[in-house]
Amino acid sequence: MDLDRLRVALHARVKTTRARLGAATVGRPGWSGKTWRVAAWITYRVWMFTRGLTVWMAKHALFTLAVVTVSFGWWGILTLADLPGDRITGPVLLALVFLSPGLFHGLWAAITPHGYLVRMHGRKVVAAWPKVAAACGIGDRQPGGEVLVPKLSKIRYETGATVLRIHTMPGQTLDTLHRAAPAITTTYKAHGFSTTTVKPGVLDLRLFTAARIPGAVAGLPLLEAATPDGLIVGRTRSGGVAQLVVRGRHTLVVGATGAGKGSALWSVVGGLAPAAHTGLVEFSGLDLKGGIELEMGRSLFTRIAYESTDSLRVLRELGSIMNQRKETMRGKSRLHEPRLGDPLHVLVIDELADLMAYSDFETRREADRLMSKLLTQGRALGICVLSCVQNPRQEAVGQRNLYPQKIALRLDSDIETDMVLGPAMALAPAHTILKADPGTAYLVREDGSPELMRFDYWPDDLIRDVALRFAAPRPARAPSGALSASDADAVNAWTAAATRRGVSNDNTAAKSEDNTATPRKPRKPRAPRKPRAPRASRPAPAASAEEV
Repeated sequence: MDLDRLRVALHARVKTTRARLGAATVGRPGWSGKTWRVAAWITYRVWMFTRGLTVWMAKHALFTLAVVTVSFGWWGILTLADLPGDRITGPVLLALVFLSPGLFHGLWAAITPHGYLVRMHGRKVVAAWPKVAAACGIGDRQPGGEVLVPKLSKIRYETGATVLRIHTMPGQTLDTLHRAAPAITTTYKAHGFSTTTVKPGVLDLRLFTAARIPGAVAGLPLLEAATPDGLIVGRTRSGGVAQLVVRGRHTLVVGATGAGKGSALWSVVGGLAPAAHTGLVEFSGLDLKGGIELEMGRSLFTRIAYESTDSLRVLRELGSIMNQRKETMRGKSRLHEPRLGDPLHVLVIDELADLMAYSDFETRREADRLMSKLLTQGRALGICVLSCVQNPRQEAVGQRNLYPQKIALRLDSDIETDMVLGPAMALAPAHTILKADPGTAYLVREDGSPELMRFDYWPDDLIRDVALRFAAPRPARAPSGALSASDADAVNAWTAAATRRGVSNDNTAAKSEDNTATPRKPRKPRAPRKPRAPRASRPAPAASAEEV
């Protein structure tokens, strides 16, 4: 871990130095900055021309040496003979003619430096492939000593990744290539890999050139992007958007302390907030840590609970909705379609272990029964569960196999990674994620394919703003007794700030109704108990014959 911290610190130092140098040269305003940019452009092109020419000459060293020797010898003979006329033009023209392929190589590098670097890298990969494949154990040595290796038919470049298309040999399966993928990645000095089956016997192996995914701060969600079938929640290692399917899937988010579970939770809740505001999505929340996570966005939730007893009430309500939908969907549809009046229900649980492992026995047993029904029957009926937990062990998440979609943030050990991801652990080593990259996770979908991505960061002010703008039609009231005096003061200050901004908040009225004390009806006095009748005396036991 010290080496990881040193690498991150060195990367930050280099990045800062580059930024300062750029600001002092090409980033300067006015004509001085334009002059620096032109000079940098010319210098870079000259460097690429020199590099391309040098690479070609090094590859054809003997030919280059012969041309230089002949040209220099011609010039030497003309000089020693002291012949009249030009003694330089002939040797120079000879060198230019014979070295013209190298000159074209240099011009190619100078005109299109990116294309040149990509092509040169591809040639290196192809040239090294036979040795790499043989060293990684996917070659077949013939009786004559020749080693046959799988065919590398194509190299494709994506943003941040090099894609190798590999064909299996006769007698091989794709599992052989899957097992060799980590060794191939290490041999090519890549930072990671992913595999995709193209067709039977053909595999695409992505070798990632970027070690880290830069973090990003989320922005205000848009209604057209608030779709539960492909919600944008962050960025992938290749630079594309990371999408999460919410409808029809239960999702388990597991991560150590500080791994970024809050980013994953609010990427879903905040991203679908416009749909919740229109009534197409309805959120229910369980936060047994006293509401420390969900209270900021309470107005987005229709049901919310901060205690185990209230959590059971929320689970029973969702179970009742599920049973009603069984009657209406039977014979008509196998997957619920959200619509007004019949929304998609998303149950968000922060720290699942508090409910399933650390509550009293009766609560745990009832919660296990209710959660089992929701996880086995709910997703087709439009009731999806998003659970966040730190401890992935059996006593905390005994139902983890009922979550078809798993998100593994940074974990403490390879044992925990195996508990969460199972067979996908080899392709998704979540225990190797750096502490300096919160929100980075492996998303393992229903088909078992993992993808490294990083959730957008949701600051507190953005959560409050989204909760005020996109409040649910029937926002949840604050659970009674869930907030301490200091927490209540913070909520009142937040509500006052929202009022000054001119944003209406339905939770203010809800909370005032909760805090209004309603007088109870006087109880009727109990009737005095009747005196008990005296017990009948028991008959004495009969004497035995021996006693007589």
